[in-house]
Amino acid sequence: MLKTIDAIGSKVVGLVYYAWFLLAFLYLAIKMLWVGRHMGQRDLLRQVLMQVYFTAVQAMGPIIVLALAVGAFAIVEGVGGIGSLSGADNLGRMVTVVVLREVAPLLTGVVVIVRSVTAIAAELGSMRVQREVEALEVMGIAPIRFLVTPRLIGGLLSLFGLTVLFAATALAGGFVIAQLLVTLPAGVFFDAVLSATHPADLGMFLVKVCVGGLGMVLIGCYHGMDVVDSPTEVPVAVSKAALNSLIFLVLLNGAVSLVNVLGRDTASLLLGGLP
Repeated sequence: MLKTIDAIGSKVVGLVYYAWFLLAFLYLAIKMLWVGRHMGQRDLLRQVLMQVYFTAVQAMGPIIVLALAVGAFAIVEGVGGIGSLSGADNLGRMVTVVVLREVAPLLTGVVVIVRSVTAIAAELGSMRVQREVEALEVMGIAPIRFLVTPRLIGGLLSLFGLTVLFAATALAGGFVIAQLLVTLPAGVFFDAVLSATHPADLGMFLVKVCVGGLGMVLIGCYHGMDVVDSPTEVPVAVSKAALNSLIFLVLLNGAVSLVNVLGRDTASLLLGGLP
């Protein structure tokens, strides 16, 4: 019994330390934007644009294909369950829930983890092994500002753009598929989607994208910079970055959705109790 308690306590303490180190790492990366402002912004902007190109531009093809498949599935299931224009509002609500609230941030985050977070961890880890990070320090260049901060900014911008692209493509592609199954005017469909979208949905969307983007890229950078001197540490760092990023993404999306649902239920209960 005591061994079990000790094991659980050790895991909890380890998670607390891990979260604390990540927050400290994030603070340092943000701080370097101000501390290193005298070094010029051209190189920083160039690094950010390179990260956006690799993370967002090169991933647009897979995102569009995946979004079309999700949009088609959602619309087909919705039209199959509704079967008439009288249920357009329900169709719009279902599409909003499936695409905007849940699937778009989650699947886009998974694509970013597979393509970019693992690559960031491998790149930074290899630079650590080859002493390139130490070479930057010798030249008077802050490694955090040069390597980590641009990737955080570029990763955040990329995830936001890709998630918006995913949602828009899923809605547009799903509507085209719906035309093959049932006569559904564009105005009716998109009005139903807009009417089913509340400010809380947009807020939840932004939280998932912004916090998720920063968290995933931060985890990748942290594990890459945590490599010491052995090439065998690089694949370990990549696997840890991918797994921890995925766990973080799923927990974040689940927590935000749960808070949103509980908040709406509480508000409905309070409003329902008013005379």
